[in-house]
Amino acid sequence: MLRDEANLSVAINVLEDSRRDNLTRTEEINARRPKISFLASKKDREAHQSALHNAQQQLAAIDVLLTRATTTRERLQPIIRVALVQHLGVIDPSHRQGLRAARFHEHWHRGQAIIADRLKGFLRDLREARAALAEDAKNARARPSSNSAWRLTTARASAAELERSISDLNAAATDHSTAVTGTPFAEVHLPMLELWPCISRIDILTARTPAEAEAEAGRTLKEFTEFREPALTTLEGMFKAAAGDHTEIAETRLRRRWSELLTHAEAHLVTDAELEPTLADIERRLLETERARLNSQFERQPFLHER
Repeated sequence: MLRDEANLSVAINVLEDSRRDNLTRTEEINARRPKISFLASKKDREAHQSALHNAQQQLAAIDVLLTRATTTRERLQPIIRVALVQHLGVIDPSHRQGLRAARFHEHWHRGQAIIADRLKGFLRDLREARAALAEDAKNARARPSSNSAWRLTTARASAAELERSISDLNAAATDHSTAVTGTPFAEVHLPMLELWPCISRIDILTARTPAEAEAEAGRTLKEFTEFREPALTTLEGMFKAAAGDHTEIAETRLRRRWSELLTHAEAHLVTDAELEPTLADIERRLLETERARLNSQFERQPFLHER
C-alpha cells in the first residue's frame, strides 16, 4: 500500500509540474498570437491554432490523470491509516499502551455525567429539606419534624452518592495517569475534581434548630448552584482539551512514521513504469478490495429470498 501511495504521490507531483509547464506554454502561445489575425498569413494562423489546440489537449489529459491519481490516493489513505495504527502497535509497545489508555476517557466522561445527575438529585433533595425546615421554623418548632428528618435523611443519601461519584471520577483520572506513565502520552492528564463536603453539610443541618438549618441550607444551595455546578462545565472543557492533546500526540506520531515510510517507499519502491498502466492497476486492486469487503458483508446477512 505504501508503494502504491508512493507511486501516486510521485505521479501527482510530476503531473502538477507538467500542468504548470503546460499553462506557461499556453501563455507563451497566446503571447505569440498574431495581433491582427486577418492580416496574418493563413500558415501563421493555423500554426498558432494548432499549437494552442495541442496545449489544451495536453492540459485536459493531464487534468484527467491528475484527478484519477488524487482520487485514488484519497481512497487508499484510510486503508493505509488503519494498517499503520496496527503497525505502530507492533513496533512500539509504549505507543500501544498509551493508545489503550484512551479507554479511561470514556470512563471519565461517563463519571462526569453521573456527577451532574447526582448533583441535580442532591440539590433537589436539599431544596425539599429546606422547605420542610422552613415549615418547622414557621411553626416555631425547636427540633425538626418527622417530615424534615425524613427529608434530611434522603438528602444525606443523595450526598453520599454524589461524593462516591466524585471519588469514582478521580479514580478514573488516576488510573489513566498510571496507564500512560512511561508512554508518549504521559503529558496528558485527565482533570480531577476536589472532594465536595456534601455529607458533612447535611449533618450540620441535622444538628441545628429548624430556623438555623433553613438558613444554612440556603447558603449551601447558593454555594452549590453558583460555584459547584458551574465547576462541572469547566471540568468538561478541561477534559476535552486533554482528550484533544491525546489525539494530537497519536496523530503526530502516526504522521511522522507515515512520512518516514513513504519517503523510503518513494526512494526504493517507485518504478519508472508508465503512469497510465500503474494507475489502472492500483485502481483495479482497490476496486477488488472494496468488492471483497462488500461481499463479506452480504455473506453475513440472509438474502431476501431465503427469509
